[in-house]
Amino acid sequence: MKKFVALLVAMVMAVAMLAAPVASFAAVTPKYDPGASAQPDHITLTWTQDPLTTQTITWRTDTTVARGLVQYAKAADKASFPGKAFTVEATVQKFTSDQGDMNIHSATLNGLDPGTSYIYRVGDGTHWSDIHTFTTEASNTHSFKFLIFGDSQSGDPLNPEYKPWQETIQNAFKANPDAKFFVNVGDLVEQGQNYIHWNKWFEAAKGVIDTIPAMATQGNHETYNPPDGHSTKPIFWTTQFKLPRNGPEGLKGQVYSFDYGNVHIVMLDSQEEEEKGVAGDILAAQKAWLEKDLQDTDKPWKLVFFHKTPYYNKANRTNEEIKAAFQPLFDKYHVDVVFNGHDHAIARTYPIASDKFVSSPAQGTIYYVTGRSGNKYYHDLSAKVWDAFFYDPQDQPNYIVAELNGDKLTLKAVKQDGTPIDTYTIDKASGLDTPQTVIPPKYNNTRLVVFGNMLQQPLLPVPPKQVNGQWYVPVRPFMQFLGGNVAWHEDGNVSIVYGKNKVQISSNSARATINGQEVNLPGNILLDKDYLFIPAAGLQTLFGFNYKYDAATNMLMFTR
Repeated sequence: MKKFVALLVAMVMAVAMLAAPVASFAAVTPKYDPGASAQPDHITLTWTQDPLTTQTITWRTDTTVARGLVQYAKAADKASFPGKAFTVEATVQKFTSDQGDMNIHSATLNGLDPGTSYIYRVGDGTHWSDIHTFTTEASNTHSFKFLIFGDSQSGDPLNPEYKPWQETIQNAFKANPDAKFFVNVGDLVEQGQNYIHWNKWFEAAKGVIDTIPAMATQGNHETYNPPDGHSTKPIFWTTQFKLPRNGPEGLKGQVYSFDYGNVHIVMLDSQEEEEKGVAGDILAAQKAWLEKDLQDTDKPWKLVFFHKTPYYNKANRTNEEIKAAFQPLFDKYHVDVVFNGHDHAIARTYPIASDKFVSSPAQGTIYYVTGRSGNKYYHDLSAKVWDAFFYDPQDQPNYIVAELNGDKLTLKAVKQDGTPIDTYTIDKASGLDTPQTVIPPKYNNTRLVVFGNMLQQPLLPVPPKQVNGQWYVPVRPFMQFLGGNVAWHEDGNVSIVYGKNKVQISSNSARATINGQEVNLPGNILLDKDYLFIPAAGLQTLFGFNYKYDAATNMLMFTR
């Protein structure tokens, strides 16, 4: 009997020991909860059709709610609401997120009266939202205001911090209750396929996004997936934001255009790097569509929005492929302003046409980087040679107020607390702007510009020079500005280390080695007064730098 009891005790202890790790594992297993319930939330206004006579409303519930309804009436009939309300059935789409399943409901109200305020609520007949309002566009609108928000992301996939975004959007709308809609220029959230971030983002925008339409464009972060940040199509973004589907095939709902008043607004997708593996050449598809879209509009104002900026403020993060794809069309059809995000700076360029500074907005396009509306900021921003205005909003987030008044467009950059940063106005009637554009002068000595930064003494002791029609650049200051290492050796050779490349050159030779492989340069390395010069085209061969010479300013400009 004792042996049996001992055996029984041993078996119980063994079972307990085996069960312990399971219990421990269960304790640390994350609990997935999309945060949805039978009560509607994430109520969002957008336009999929004409802002004069339609309104699209989207919301979410948990999957127990299989039906969606919108009840609406003119605001003048509020006293009898919902007794005299119109009712519209919504489409219902099951949406599977990383946090679990939910239902997305969406309905478009048609046949509305222009310039009219409406009240509405959404639900399933049992569970109803609070009553909200919206207002349709008025006929013959020539004066109106809208809000623009730079990146609102949290800055950390593991920390969905959206209180700064909440304060920015709420303060902006409180200060501008007459705004007709708002635009986000991408990177709304830190990780697009991580629903915890969307829960925080929508909660922060509540009270605004259910009152005026959100007409957004996505950024690179909308393509990112947990846990490693790999990119896919921005599925969570396109599922939740119901937008015009008039863009190119494969990009409908991501690329689109719409009119409001006397303005034609275009939203493009700049995520060619992130989406090429899943969507192919998205720039080529957009170019053909954009040409026709801009050609067909008769609106006097043309505004374009996309995330990655052609004229950047980060130290060396360029977007040359995007510039090459879109800028010729902006020039051809005279887009007035291009709005971007990505760099979290507030910056506006001189008017630019054909990648050159021009003296009036009537002759070129303003490229406007819209700052940050959320938690994330950078430490390596700077004013570039193309910037007429620059501000680094590290102290607090900001927003932009765009106000159209007939022939005038005024852009006001405002801090989160209401402090003004910059005001800029374009007057189409006169072709002038305020402050009036004064483009950079033509410098006496050729200036060397690398990633938009002008190198000057003492960093650049000697300027670039032309020899037999070919541009030459002093090697050491160019490479050291980029963080490269330049070393002279007793045998007369010079070694350069930049990134993963190790290069050896020598004076009076057009031969070089890069990572042990010999290459031919387009001209000899020159030694002049103890300074070693390399052909500008040789920097393309060795390090992938492109360059152009701007005769109007006498600047030799490098990028890659």
